[in-house]
Amino acid sequence: MRWWARACVGLIVIYGVMLGVIYVRQEHLMLNFAPVADNHAYAFDTTVEDIWLERDGARLHGVLFRTDAAVPARGLVLYYKGNAGNVGNSSKMARTFLGLGFDVMSMDYRGFGKSRGPLSEDALLADAEAWYDLARERYGQQDIRVVGYSFGSTQASHVAATRPVEDLILFAPMKSILDLGRRRYPWVPTFISRFPLRSDLKLMQAHTARIVIYHGTADAVVPFASGAELKSVMGADDAFVEVAGAGHGDLPWTALVQEDIALRWSGL
Repeated sequence: MRWWARACVGLIVIYGVMLGVIYVRQEHLMLNFAPVADNHAYAFDTTVEDIWLERDGARLHGVLFRTDAAVPARGLVLYYKGNAGNVGNSSKMARTFLGLGFDVMSMDYRGFGKSRGPLSEDALLADAEAWYDLARERYGQQDIRVVGYSFGSTQASHVAATRPVEDLILFAPMKSILDLGRRRYPWVPTFISRFPLRSDLKLMQAHTARIVIYHGTADAVVPFASGAELKSVMGADDAFVEVAGAGHGDLPWTALVQEDIALRWSGL
C-alpha cells in the first residue's frame, strides 16, 4: 500500500474514533453538569421551597421562589434554565418575575444540582412536561407562564407545544441543538446526535402561545443567526426582539429587555 493510501486510512480511522468519542460523550459537550450533594444548602437571599419530583427511576429537584407581596401571586413562572450551573444560580432570574407579582419555579435537569437519573432526550422532554403538570396541579387555574434561557429554551418550546401555554419567553434560543452543532462542528455529521432538540418544530406546534424571543446580536454562545431562524415559525402575534450589543450572559438583564417584559406582562 502506498504511503498516501496508508495516510488516508489513518485519517479515516482517526476521524471514526473522534466521531465515536463525540457520540458517547455528547451530553458532556452539550451540558456543563454542576451536581451538588443531596444535603447541600443553597445560599439564597430569600426563603424558597424545595420541590421534588420522582418519575421513571429519576429524582428531580427544583426550588420555588415566592413573592413577598401581601396579595396572592398572579400565578407562576416556570423557568427552564441554561446548560450550566444549577438552581443555586436562579435567584437573579427569579427577581425579574417576582417583581411582576409571579412566583417562580426553577428546576435542575438530570445530573445538575440534586437531580439524579439517566439522561436522554426523551427523558429531558418528559421531565419538562412533568414539571409543568406538577405546577398546574399546585396552582390550579392560576396563570402559569413559561420562560426558557439558552438550552432551557428547548425544554420551554417543547412544553409550549404539548401543554396549553399562553405566554412563552425565550432568551437566546437556538433553532435546535442540531443547528448549533452544525455551526460549531461543521465536520461532524448530524445523524450521530442523540439530542436534536428541534425547537423550530416545537414552536410550529405552539399555536396557543404568545411567544416573545429576545436575542443579543453579540451572543458568542448561541449565535444570533440561530435564534433568528425561529422567526420563520413564529406567528403574527409573536415578537422577536433584537437586542443590539447584548451578549449571552447579560441579555435578560439589559434595560431594554427588562422594560419590554414589564410592559408586555403588566397588563396581562
